[in-house]
Amino acid sequence: MISRQMAFKLGALATSAAVILLMMMLISSPSESYAQNATNLALNPAGTGYPQVSASYTCGCDNVWSIVNGIQSYTENPRDRWTNYGSPNTSDTIDIQFGAAASFNQVKLYIYDDHGGVQPPASYEVQYWNGNAWTGVTNPIKNPAIPAAYLNTVNFDTVFSSKLRIVITNSSQAYSGLVELEVFLGDTAADNNAASAVMTAIGQLPERAAVTLADKPAIAAARTAYEQLTAYQKNLVTNLGKLTEAEAAISEWELYIIPGGKDPGVLSAFSDAAGYSATVTLSSVLNATYGVQAGKFMAAGSGATATSAVYAVYAAIDSNLQTIKVTFPAPVFLNDDDVTLSFQGGAMMTANNEPVNGVRQLPVIPFGKLDLSHDGRIGIEDIVLMLGNPVFRLDLNRDGTFDRDDVLIFMRQISPYSR
Repeated sequence: MISRQMAFKLGALATSAAVILLMMMLISSPSESYAQNATNLALNPAGTGYPQVSASYTCGCDNVWSIVNGIQSYTENPRDRWTNYGSPNTSDTIDIQFGAAASFNQVKLYIYDDHGGVQPPASYEVQYWNGNAWTGVTNPIKNPAIPAAYLNTVNFDTVFSSKLRIVITNSSQAYSGLVELEVFLGDTAADNNAASAVMTAIGQLPERAAVTLADKPAIAAARTAYEQLTAYQKNLVTNLGKLTEAEAAISEWELYIIPGGKDPGVLSAFSDAAGYSATVTLSSVLNATYGVQAGKFMAAGSGATATSAVYAVYAAIDSNLQTIKVTFPAPVFLNDDDVTLSFQGGAMMTANNEPVNGVRQLPVIPFGKLDLSHDGRIGIEDIVLMLGNPVFRLDLNRDGTFDRDDVLIFMRQISPYSR
């Protein structure tokens, strides 16, 4: 007859054996390896298409595709694993090709150990293809720190790549093996915070039309911050277009404002009757020995693309050398009241040999707004009509008021001949 104490011991042993058996069943039974709330980027149960897996060496009794089919089996039933048993190499590689660039920051290795010829490796390294070469991931955190049988997880800074490589270095007394390999994009709070900070900096930049050279430091700082992001973090930035637009605006400004340049002080700009030419009068006296650079002048009408000038000279009507005449290959000023003229920095030089800064979108007064009598010329009668009717009074010098200065500018346009 069994004593009560003996019965208790046997019961405890039976319970322990049952627990051990259950654990062995859980470990050795094949199971799906899908992670909750995440996509295993390496998973390919069908074994066709992408992702693709390859190894530098695979034992003839195993199959490298077994590590991406979603089955974890540490037993012979089924035998579903990769090993490099018999490899002549100290280290072997496993490559995953995703078919397209993907973001990931976690790899899970399910390491096989038969306690004989295949045991946990001495070490492993996660690498990714940077477009030119294989490079190790940054800030890898491994759990466990030393490779061990069953699940090994490594987290690292998020990368954006089309290929992943695991470099497995064998232990000194055995080969290495895996039953499954999983790749995930895990928690990206840090990535989101980094991208959000850059998006905030970009969002605070002015729209392209409002950008000035004073905004250049802020635009440059936003670009620097963006370039310091990882490839994945850059992919999270949704307003990059605003930054590139702002940079383009700065590039345009730098065509007009040049080192050592002088403000041109534009007084007026008028088109001729034919619409091919415009005269621009500046407050600065110009250097007549410096050839005006016609290629730096552009005209743009309403709804039309910009047109480059083909000819630019000092206007003969102005003996003070403050007026230039710019001619275009087409009548860009004809029948269009919204034409603007622009010229880049260095198109002219002052009498003191100072380069003249450029001007963007200078409104050109069309000939028709001055020829109020419609006789094909500008004369005294047009001035009389202007003074007699407030509708015809133009703020020609754009100072906000119509006054004597505007009348004087108008008078300078008087010509004794038809234009």
